[in-house]
Formats: sequence, C-alpha cells, structure tokens
Amino acid sequence: MKRMVNVVALGVIITAGLATYAVSGTESGTDWSLQVESNKKVWENRIVRVAKDQPYTQINVTLNGSTSSHKGSYFEQLLDFRTNFGEDSRSFKRALKQLDYAQRIWTTDGEMAIGQKDRDTLVLLKSKDGKEVDVTEFKQAREILESGWKGFYVYDGKVHLLYDQNYETTNHHVATFDESTKTFVTQKVDRSKTLIGGVVGAEWSWYPSAYQGQVATDNRYIPIRATALETLQEDTGEEYTSEMDLPGLFVYDAKENKVVTVNQSEELQGMLFKGQEYRAIRSDGTELIIDLNSLEQTTRQVIQGTVGSITYIDQLIYHVLPTTEGAMLEVYDEEDMVSRASIKAEGVSGQTANQQYYVY
Repeated sequence: MKRMVNVVALGVIITAGLATYAVSGTESGTDWSLQVESNKKVWENRIVRVAKDQPYTQINVTLNGSTSSHKGSYFEQLLDFRTNFGEDSRSFKRALKQLDYAQRIWTTDGEMAIGQKDRDTLVLLKSKDGKEVDVTEFKQAREILESGWKGFYVYDGKVHLLYDQNYETTNHHVATFDESTKTFVTQKVDRSKTLIGGVVGAEWSWYPSAYQGQVATDNRYIPIRATALETLQEDTGEEYTSEMDLPGLFVYDAKENKVVTVNQSEELQGMLFKGQEYRAIRSDGTELIIDLNSLEQTTRQVIQGTVGSITYIDQLIYHVLPTTEGAMLEVYDEEDMVSRASIKAEGVSGQTANQQYYVY
C-alpha cells in the first residue's frame, strides 16, 4: 500500500514525493530586520520565518539579519533542519527513519514513536535520552497498518493507538499494546457524533517536539482534533460528504473509551503540554489551563488587545501580530510580558500584505 507522508516541521508543511520542491522565490532588494526592545536573551536562538504564497517566498529573520530559505529539494530542507535535532537524540532519529510510516510523541518519560516495518509488523520505539533506544516489534498487525492512524498516547503504563479501521472515517478503534508479551488487543471507540481527526501532539515528523512541551504518560484525557461529517451541495445539485474540523476543545477519555466535549465553538491558539496540563490561548487573550486527569479548567489573562498567532517555545508564549510594516512580537512568561520586539521589511520590494509569520 502506497502512503504519502506529510512532515510538519516548525510551522512549515513539506510534502515528500516525486517532483516536490521547496523553492525560495525571494525577491532581491528586500531586507528584513528584527528589532528587540527588551530582553534579547529570549531571541538568541529564535528564528522568525516570513512566508508568502504569491510569489512563493520564505525568509528567516534573526538577530543577525535575514536570509532566504534553502532553494532546492525537499532533502536539502531536511539537512538544513538537522541542526534542530541536537546530537543527544541522533540514535532515536536514526531508528525512527528506518520505519516506513511513523508517528512520534515527546513525553515526560522520553521520546516515543510507533511505525511500520514490512507489511505486517508494527514497531514501537522508546528512548529516555535519545541515545539508548528500546525496540519492540508486534507481528500480525496488518489490520492496524492498513488503517488510518489518528495518533497514539500512553495511559495506564501502556501505549495506545487510535485508528480508523480500513480507513472508514466513522469506524474508530483503539489498539492497546503489551510490550512484555509483544501482543495487542483492539476495541471500538464510543464517539457519539464527534469524529476523531487526530491526537494533539502526535507528529508525523523526525524533528524534536520541544515546541509543544512534554506530556505526562498517565493522563486520562487525551486532547484530540475533532471533526464532523457535513453534506455539501454543488451548484449542479450533486451532494457529497466532507469531513470538517470542529472549533473548540475535545478529548478522548482513555479510561471510559469515549470522546468528551470540553468546550465547543471556541477558537484556541497555540498549544503546550506541561506534564498533566494542556495550555492554549483563547480569542480574548486569556490562557486556558486544563488538568488532563480531572478536566478542571483555570484561566489567566495574558495578552491585552487583539490576539494574533501563538507559538509555545520552552514554555514561553511567543505572540505575533501583523502590522502594516511587518509584525509586532511579544514574549510572555505565564502572564508576564518579558520581551517586546518588531520585524519589518526594508527596500523597494518589502511588501507585507498576505504574509504569515512563524516563530521557532
């Protein structure tokens, strides 16, 4: 079975496939600068990426100036991102790249990944330090390998994988793996009308998840991306069904094996796991903190005024709000602003309309 792998790397989606290239179309004469008003320390290892679709442009801006992103193939992009690995986790990444199809998470017990080997073998990787890697193989797993994976998590001392059996969107199952016996059991998920679009924090990527924080391995409630089927009608009158993302926050109850609605119709920005906590920024600038064992919610005011895009890095909140000249940048440590900066373009080609900004 042929699979397409989407690698989500630091806010930029790169698709692996034949004749797929990440080409920089940066115009000459444009120079971007990052001006920091206070606390340069939080920007020392940060990059602000400026992206524009028409024409395709990517520019990386740091304290040292701006450079256009790599021009060339997808593989050159991967080599460029190797610096984000760190030598300490090379063994884990090397083992991960031996798998044909894999997801990974970062937990308080270390890095974990689950993927495919051959046609009927599923492989579980675990590493506390990125150097020593435990490998467990589960045979006769073709049913799982020929299904659509939604993501995996750890609960009650075992790894669990949510999937759509035979790629049927409404047929959710969960597989529970026993590493001591190298066996697994499966059961159907009670989902009501809400579909599981994916497990938040499960990555199709070779890259570190430090941007999300570490999730505890005993959480009862697993944050998910929720979807629902909608019937749409073409101008011709023909109807078809499409899977649509649902706003709000939903979790999968690992103990009761069902989908639970935490809040509905509320847009959330950013995401961070901190052990047993799940954090995100609401549209009013408050930070929502949810206990993933009790679902108890607390909030605190963080951002005053309009909320732009949010990235959690090293548990700090990087807030980007586009302006007519570029973007305003703020960094928060919980509710306290610890740095303010700005980014803008100079030169005859410095157009800022329809551009996106990513901090990583």
